[in-house]
Amino acid sequence: MSQPAEGAPSLYKLRLRDLQLLQQIAELRSLTAIADLRGITQPALSRALKDIEAALGAQVFERAKSAMLVPTPIGRQVLARAALLLADADALQSELHSFENGRGAHLRLGTIPYVTTNLLEGVLATLTQEPWQMSVSVTEGTTDQLIALLRRQALDVVIGRLSADVSNDLFRERLFTQQAGIVSSIRLGAAPLTLSRLLDHEWILPPLRSPTRQAFTELFVAHDLATPVARVETTSLNVIQAALRNDNRRLALLPADIGRELQQQGLLAYRDFPIPFPMPAVGMISLPITRSLPSVRAFRDALYRVLPRVPM
Repeated sequence: MSQPAEGAPSLYKLRLRDLQLLQQIAELRSLTAIADLRGITQPALSRALKDIEAALGAQVFERAKSAMLVPTPIGRQVLARAALLLADADALQSELHSFENGRGAHLRLGTIPYVTTNLLEGVLATLTQEPWQMSVSVTEGTTDQLIALLRRQALDVVIGRLSADVSNDLFRERLFTQQAGIVSSIRLGAAPLTLSRLLDHEWILPPLRSPTRQAFTELFVAHDLATPVARVETTSLNVIQAALRNDNRRLALLPADIGRELQQQGLLAYRDFPIPFPMPAVGMISLPITRSLPSVRAFRDALYRVLPRVPM
């Protein structure tokens, strides 16, 4: 690779701490405040910023009327790239720390809440034992939230709903489909359930724009029925249990395997959905840049080992 001409802007001169400084300036917008935090003089900090901008060949910040520093248009691009580079550096630091402590690689996993305990227990046990002996950090959220973290490279791989994002920058691999079920604080009785009867209840449902909520709404529209009212919107199993606990009129939509698991644990009552209702498929989602990571390949292997043993 050819080196830049002498005196020309050169990214080779930049260090990770230079990128961290740019991030801190973007957050605090004041060199004086940052100088106080770092225990250095404001002129020294100004020189450091000038050197960074010289290495980039671009002005990253400019003074606003309020005298605060704000990113320039090209500065916003630089900051976005810096965030990705620092996220990669953090991931590398975690993996090196893991190896130093006698463990394998580190995996940053994002998962939707509607994955059975049996599946997660099996995958985590497989990854953290021989032969991989990995360490794993798990983030739970909606598919949209997890994909946003994946794109920022704060996660390595996601288990989420495949219909949540249709862009082409993500690699998707379908894993399984869950049938919908209903949970409540008390048993609903033996009388057959119908879609129209469900309209008599208040509901706890996933957020409005989530794939499952959209499929739920489309199901009722297809049968010329009004959509049930969502009194609480959440994907958190803890919140669902709390919202159901003191109101026997409320129902919550969950995957059938999750609902049966909660009933077996004595936490909630479960009923099958009145008609077959396959929820949006669940799959493994990654970026092309993270798909080839050893930790992600090990995760995929563990997932396919455990899946055949988990009832859906």
